[in-house]
Amino acid sequence: MLAGCGGDGSATTSGASTATASSDPSAGSTGSTGSASATTQSSVGTSGTSSTTTGGTTAAGSETDPTTGETTGPSELEPAVDIGDTNREVWIFMQSHLHTTGYHACANSPLDPGPLPEGACYSADGITAFLQEALDNDASDMIITDHNNVDAWFDPAFAPLPSQDKSRYATPLRGTEWSSRGGHMTLLFPNELVSDNDAALDAGYIFAEGNKGDVDNDGVYGEVIDTVHAADGVAIINHPELAIHVFPEDAMHADAVEVGIPPNPLDDIEGGSISAHSSAEARRFWQRRLFMGDRIAGTAGADHHHGGGDIPGLEAPTFGTAVNLIRVDTSLADSDVMEALSDPSGTIDRRTAIVMDAVRRGHVMIVEDVDAARVYLGADTDSDGRFHDARAGDCILPEEIDADEFRVRVRIDNPSPGFGSNHYNFEVWDETDDADPRWYVEVDYDAGFPADPNYEVDPDDPFAIELTLDYEPQETNFIRIVLVHDSLGPINDTDVVTNPIYYGDWGAECDTASPLY
Repeated sequence: MLAGCGGDGSATTSGASTATASSDPSAGSTGSTGSASATTQSSVGTSGTSSTTTGGTTAAGSETDPTTGETTGPSELEPAVDIGDTNREVWIFMQSHLHTTGYHACANSPLDPGPLPEGACYSADGITAFLQEALDNDASDMIITDHNNVDAWFDPAFAPLPSQDKSRYATPLRGTEWSSRGGHMTLLFPNELVSDNDAALDAGYIFAEGNKGDVDNDGVYGEVIDTVHAADGVAIINHPELAIHVFPEDAMHADAVEVGIPPNPLDDIEGGSISAHSSAEARRFWQRRLFMGDRIAGTAGADHHHGGGDIPGLEAPTFGTAVNLIRVDTSLADSDVMEALSDPSGTIDRRTAIVMDAVRRGHVMIVEDVDAARVYLGADTDSDGRFHDARAGDCILPEEIDADEFRVRVRIDNPSPGFGSNHYNFEVWDETDDADPRWYVEVDYDAGFPADPNYEVDPDDPFAIELTLDYEPQETNFIRIVLVHDSLGPINDTDVVTNPIYYGDWGAECDTASPLY
């Protein structure tokens, strides 16, 4: 189950990098022309509510009469800009599921991993290499997840790494991969909760039996997740349908599940070429959880094992197959570069809070790489022509809508051609089974969306559409988008996966959710 909290979405100052998109600052029915995105220095907030006026509204909670200048009543907090406008929104790259060593002795026997180098539970070189890759790819945060071990947290290398010109930095976040013969989970912690690895074991954050140990019953996973939540941490189900590591057919109240993952040689059960089987199966697992009424975010996980180690093929690309693009609540505290260098532990805590907030809200877009397209999804529930009432990851609650239908806008930015093809397959998934999307169309890389009865194409932006959905308050419904390169080139041809907008009767799953506006 996901949890969220409010924020005003205004931008201040930070050392983080964001992926920006061109957009028209007019009301929601117009947008970008699908031109290439740029990456710039932008803002992650250090303070709370702003009173900057945007489009006739103020984020401080009032509305100004344009004639008299007087305050006239409650404000419309939605900005009069298109979804994905980075003058108002901050998006940053974050990567998860990163192993600083490629050896598995510690994963298999965490209490007695044996002699070095095979028995190494982590490596300082791996920490530094991941942070440098983050800087090279305009990413801000890297969740370190060595198998059944947290020793990396206490190494001097586990600290923010500045760029050469000290204009920005990349931060390691404190995680581990809870690993059994059955399921695996990324556990992310808000601060340095333990003093060493033995204390993490005693706290229940490490599976003592290791990667080759059986879990007594499925309830063990839920107990671990509850323990992490009690520590204000986040639990992500890793590669749930890997052939040799299968998670139970249950969300177990986890915050997220990996749905963008690299091909894994251990999943190649037929002995032929490596395929994207594990990623496709992970998305089917996620779809089944959504269908059963679990509000659980989809995320990307690199599952990169630094240095190769003992299993060839597990040194998957850290970037280039799937990466998390997260939307930031700018009211959360952050550090500039000098603060990051002078207070590394506090900076890790602050960056972790930003990442955990986005994961809990479901404010995550899974993209193939840093140059991939972006897909922005928003809903207009009050018929004002603005599509910020609910965004990907948010809920539309019954009390927030008094009509039997609402409008949804989808906008593709930075469309990028794939090898051997001239179009994307644009898939719309809802409360169907795990086999097929509700419908799909081919979106030309140059011409955009074709005419289709399912939607209306924005006359000013051929890469944006609007559609009408029925609202049934007694049902649990959702809508999410998958953008697929129709090509035979890369193993992973999925360019973008959005999180859902949830609507209808999701009960307690949506109790603490709220959009950023």
